[in-house]
Amino acid sequence: MYKIKPQNIILLVFLVIVNSAMAQEIYVGSGFSTATFEDYVNSSGENTLDDSGYSKSKQPLFESGGRFDIYKDRLQVDVGAHYNKYRIKTSFYSGNLRIPMTYNLSYVGLKAGLNLDVIRYKKINFQFHVHLYNDWLVQGTNTYENEIIDLYEEQTIDNSVLGFHRGLGLEYQVTKKFSCYLRYNVASNFKEANEDSTSGEEYILKAKSIRIGVSFNIGTEKEKETEKETEKESEKKE
Repeated sequence: MYKIKPQNIILLVFLVIVNSAMAQEIYVGSGFSTATFEDYVNSSGENTLDDSGYSKSKQPLFESGGRFDIYKDRLQVDVGAHYNKYRIKTSFYSGNLRIPMTYNLSYVGLKAGLNLDVIRYKKINFQFHVHLYNDWLVQGTNTYENEIIDLYEEQTIDNSVLGFHRGLGLEYQVTKKFSCYLRYNVASNFKEANEDSTSGEEYILKAKSIRIGVSFNIGTEKEKETEKETEKESEKKE
Protein backbone atom coordinates (compact mmCIF):
# COMPACT_ATOMS: atom_id res chain seq x y z
CA MET A 1 0.00 0.00 0.00
CA TYR A 2 1.21 3.51 -0.80
CA LYS A 3 2.44 5.38 2.28
CA ILE A 4 2.66 9.14 2.70
CA LYS A 5 6.27 9.87 3.62
CA PRO A 6 7.30 12.75 5.93
CA GLN A 7 9.65 14.07 3.26
CA ASN A 8 6.72 14.46 0.86
CA ILE A 9 4.79 16.54 3.36
CA ILE A 10 7.76 18.83 4.00
CA LEU A 11 8.27 19.40 0.29
CA LEU A 12 4.60 20.11 -0.36
CA VAL A 13 4.41 22.60 2.52
CA PHE A 14 7.45 24.38 1.14
CA LEU A 15 5.82 24.56 -2.30
CA VAL A 16 2.63 26.04 -0.85
CA ILE A 17 4.55 28.73 1.03
CA VAL A 18 6.58 29.75 -2.00
CA ASN A 19 3.56 29.75 -4.28
CA SER A 20 1.79 32.17 -1.94
CA ALA A 21 3.96 34.89 -3.48
CA MET A 22 3.58 36.16 -7.02
CA ALA A 23 6.00 34.68 -9.54
CA GLN A 24 8.21 37.18 -11.34
CA GLU A 25 8.86 34.73 -14.17
CA ILE A 26 7.00 31.77 -15.58
CA TYR A 27 8.52 29.17 -17.86
CA VAL A 28 7.49 26.21 -20.00
CA GLY A 29 9.79 23.68 -21.60
CA SER A 30 10.24 20.21 -23.01
CA GLY A 31 13.03 17.86 -23.94
CA PHE A 32 14.15 14.27 -23.63
CA SER A 33 15.73 12.07 -20.98
CA THR A 34 17.42 8.72 -20.50
CA ALA A 35 17.37 6.65 -17.31
CA THR A 36 19.03 3.67 -15.64
CA PHE A 37 18.76 1.72 -12.40
CA GLU A 38 21.93 2.04 -10.32
CA ASP A 39 23.10 0.30 -7.15
CA TYR A 40 20.24 -2.16 -7.43
CA VAL A 41 19.92 -4.66 -4.57
CA ASN A 42 17.18 -7.28 -4.26
CA SER A 43 15.77 -8.74 -1.05
CA SER A 44 18.69 -11.18 -0.89
CA GLY A 45 21.24 -8.37 -1.06
CA GLU A 46 22.28 -9.19 -4.62
CA ASN A 47 22.39 -7.16 -7.81
CA THR A 48 20.66 -9.32 -10.40
CA LEU A 49 20.27 -6.61 -13.07
CA ASP A 50 22.63 -6.23 -16.02
CA ASP A 51 22.10 -3.45 -18.58
CA SER A 52 25.40 -3.88 -20.41
CA GLY A 53 25.02 -3.90 -24.17
CA TYR A 54 21.66 -2.10 -24.18
CA SER A 55 21.16 1.33 -25.71
CA LYS A 56 19.57 4.09 -23.63
CA SER A 57 16.22 5.13 -25.03
CA LYS A 58 15.35 8.84 -25.19
CA GLN A 59 11.89 9.68 -23.89
CA PRO A 60 9.94 12.99 -23.76
CA LEU A 61 9.53 15.28 -20.79
CA PHE A 62 7.60 18.47 -20.09
CA GLU A 63 8.01 21.10 -17.38
CA SER A 64 6.47 24.36 -16.23
CA GLY A 65 6.88 26.62 -13.23
CA GLY A 66 7.66 30.00 -11.75
CA ARG A 67 10.75 31.79 -10.49
CA PHE A 68 11.01 34.28 -7.62
CA ASP A 69 13.97 36.62 -7.28
CA ILE A 70 15.66 36.62 -3.86
CA TYR A 71 18.96 38.41 -4.61
CA LYS A 72 19.52 41.09 -7.28
CA ASP A 73 17.97 39.00 -10.05
CA ARG A 74 20.90 36.56 -9.83
CA LEU A 75 19.59 34.05 -7.29
CA GLN A 76 16.05 32.78 -7.73
CA VAL A 77 13.74 30.29 -6.08
CA ASP A 78 12.40 27.93 -8.74
CA VAL A 79 9.13 26.06 -8.14
CA GLY A 80 7.51 23.89 -10.78
CA ALA A 81 5.90 20.70 -12.01
CA HIS A 82 7.03 18.16 -14.56
CA TYR A 83 6.14 15.01 -16.47
CA ASN A 84 8.79 12.39 -17.30
CA LYS A 85 8.74 9.16 -19.26
CA TYR A 86 11.51 6.58 -18.95
CA ARG A 87 12.22 3.48 -21.02
CA ILE A 88 14.87 1.34 -19.35
CA LYS A 89 16.30 -1.72 -21.11
CA THR A 90 18.04 -4.17 -18.82
CA SER A 91 18.12 -7.89 -18.01
CA PHE A 92 18.21 -10.33 -15.12
CA TYR A 93 19.77 -13.74 -14.66
CA SER A 94 17.93 -16.98 -14.06
CA GLY A 95 20.78 -19.38 -13.40
CA ASN A 96 23.17 -18.83 -16.29
CA LEU A 97 20.42 -17.60 -18.58
CA ARG A 98 20.25 -13.86 -19.25
CA ILE A 99 16.67 -12.68 -19.76
CA PRO A 100 16.11 -9.23 -21.29
CA MET A 101 13.35 -6.97 -19.96
CA THR A 102 12.09 -3.43 -20.49
CA TYR A 103 10.66 -0.96 -17.99
CA ASN A 104 8.27 1.73 -19.24
CA LEU A 105 7.65 4.32 -16.53
CA SER A 106 5.69 7.57 -16.43
CA TYR A 107 5.94 10.06 -13.56
CA VAL A 108 4.42 13.40 -12.62
CA GLY A 109 6.22 15.46 -10.04
CA LEU A 110 6.84 18.69 -8.17
CA LYS A 111 10.18 20.42 -7.64
CA ALA A 112 11.55 23.30 -5.59
CA GLY A 113 15.07 24.68 -5.59
CA LEU A 114 17.48 27.45 -6.52
CA ASN A 115 18.65 28.90 -9.81
CA LEU A 116 21.90 30.92 -9.81
CA ASP A 117 23.33 33.12 -12.56
CA VAL A 118 27.04 32.29 -12.33
CA ILE A 119 28.25 34.34 -15.31
CA ARG A 120 26.52 37.10 -17.25
CA TYR A 121 27.71 38.28 -20.64
CA LYS A 122 25.53 40.78 -22.47
CA LYS A 123 22.23 38.92 -23.01
CA ILE A 124 23.57 35.47 -22.12
CA ASN A 125 23.45 33.98 -18.60
CA PHE A 126 25.40 30.89 -17.60
CA GLN A 127 23.46 29.21 -14.79
CA PHE A 128 23.68 26.51 -12.13
CA HIS A 129 20.59 24.99 -10.55
CA VAL A 130 19.70 22.43 -7.88
CA HIS A 131 16.25 21.16 -6.86
CA LEU A 132 14.52 18.75 -4.55
CA TYR A 133 11.78 16.81 -6.30
CA ASN A 134 9.01 14.38 -5.50
CA ASP A 135 7.76 12.15 -8.33
CA TRP A 136 4.68 9.95 -8.37
CA LEU A 137 4.33 6.96 -10.68
CA VAL A 138 1.20 7.27 -12.84
CA GLN A 139 1.88 4.39 -15.21
CA GLY A 140 4.46 1.62 -15.36
CA THR A 141 5.03 -1.76 -16.97
CA ASN A 142 7.79 -4.37 -17.01
CA THR A 143 7.96 -6.60 -20.08
CA TYR A 144 9.95 -9.83 -20.40
CA GLU A 145 9.42 -13.18 -22.14
CA ASN A 146 6.19 -11.86 -23.71
CA GLU A 147 4.75 -11.09 -20.27
CA ILE A 148 3.61 -7.59 -19.28
CA ILE A 149 3.49 -6.74 -15.59
CA ASP A 150 1.56 -3.67 -14.46
CA LEU A 151 3.95 -2.14 -11.92
CA TYR A 152 1.45 0.44 -10.69
CA GLU A 153 -1.23 -2.12 -9.87
CA GLU A 154 1.15 -4.78 -8.57
CA GLN A 155 3.15 -2.17 -6.59
CA THR A 156 6.44 -3.87 -7.41
CA ILE A 157 8.20 -0.51 -7.74
CA ASP A 158 8.07 2.60 -5.56
CA ASN A 159 5.02 4.67 -6.43
CA SER A 160 6.66 7.75 -4.92
CA VAL A 161 10.32 8.80 -5.08
CA LEU A 162 12.08 11.74 -3.46
CA GLY A 163 15.39 12.98 -4.79
CA PHE A 164 17.37 15.91 -6.10
CA HIS A 165 18.62 17.06 -9.46
CA ARG A 166 21.34 19.46 -10.40
CA GLY A 167 22.64 20.85 -13.63
CA LEU A 168 23.88 23.66 -15.82
CA GLY A 169 22.08 25.93 -18.23
CA LEU A 170 22.27 28.81 -20.67
CA GLU A 171 19.63 31.52 -20.91
CA TYR A 172 19.40 34.06 -23.72
CA GLN A 173 17.38 37.23 -23.21
CA VAL A 174 15.52 37.93 -26.43
CA THR A 175 13.64 40.95 -25.02
CA LYS A 176 13.06 42.37 -21.53
CA LYS A 177 9.96 40.21 -21.26
CA PHE A 178 11.01 37.05 -23.11
CA SER A 179 13.95 34.61 -22.84
CA CYS A 180 14.82 31.13 -24.04
CA TYR A 181 16.88 28.53 -22.19
CA LEU A 182 18.83 25.32 -22.63
CA ARG A 183 19.50 23.04 -19.63
CA TYR A 184 21.34 19.83 -18.83
CA ASN A 185 20.10 17.96 -15.73
CA VAL A 186 21.18 14.93 -13.73
CA ALA A 187 18.56 13.54 -11.33
CA SER A 188 18.74 10.73 -8.79
CA ASN A 189 16.43 9.65 -5.99
CA PHE A 190 17.51 9.03 -2.41
CA LYS A 191 18.19 5.33 -2.01
CA GLU A 192 15.87 3.62 0.43
CA ALA A 193 14.15 0.30 0.94
CA ASN A 194 11.22 -0.15 -1.41
CA GLU A 195 8.11 0.53 0.70
CA ASP A 196 5.56 -0.10 -2.04
CA SER A 197 6.35 -3.73 -2.82
CA THR A 198 7.00 -6.92 -0.94
CA SER A 199 10.43 -7.57 -2.43
CA GLY A 200 12.40 -5.22 -0.13
CA GLU A 201 14.60 -4.14 -3.02
CA GLU A 202 16.67 -0.94 -3.12
CA TYR A 203 17.81 1.08 -6.10
CA ILE A 204 18.63 4.52 -7.47
CA LEU A 205 16.72 5.72 -10.51
CA LYS A 206 19.21 8.00 -12.26
CA ALA A 207 18.10 10.17 -15.18
CA LYS A 208 19.93 12.58 -17.46
CA SER A 209 18.06 15.11 -19.56
CA ILE A 210 18.32 17.95 -22.03
CA ARG A 211 15.63 20.65 -21.77
CA ILE A 212 14.76 23.63 -23.91
CA GLY A 213 12.11 26.20 -23.17
CA VAL A 214 11.00 29.79 -22.89
CA SER A 215 10.42 32.09 -19.92
CA PHE A 216 8.25 35.16 -19.60
CA ASN A 217 8.94 38.05 -17.25
CA ILE A 218 5.59 38.98 -15.72
CA GLY A 219 6.94 41.46 -13.16
CA THR A 220 5.86 45.06 -13.68
CA GLU A 221 8.29 47.73 -14.78
CA LYS A 222 7.32 49.73 -11.70
CA GLU A 223 8.49 46.91 -9.44
CA LYS A 224 11.82 46.78 -11.26
CA GLU A 225 12.28 50.54 -11.06
CA THR A 226 11.54 50.45 -7.33
CA GLU A 227 14.11 47.71 -6.83
CA LYS A 228 16.74 49.68 -8.77
CA GLU A 229 16.04 52.82 -6.73
CA THR A 230 16.35 50.82 -3.50
CA GLU A 231 19.69 49.41 -4.65
CA LYS A 232 20.99 52.88 -5.55
CA GLU A 233 19.95 54.28 -2.17
CA SER A 234 21.69 51.39 -0.40
CA GLU A 235 24.87 52.01 -2.40
CA LYS A 236 24.79 55.73 -1.50
CA LYS A 237 24.45 54.95 2.20
CA GLU A 238 27.43 52.61 2.01
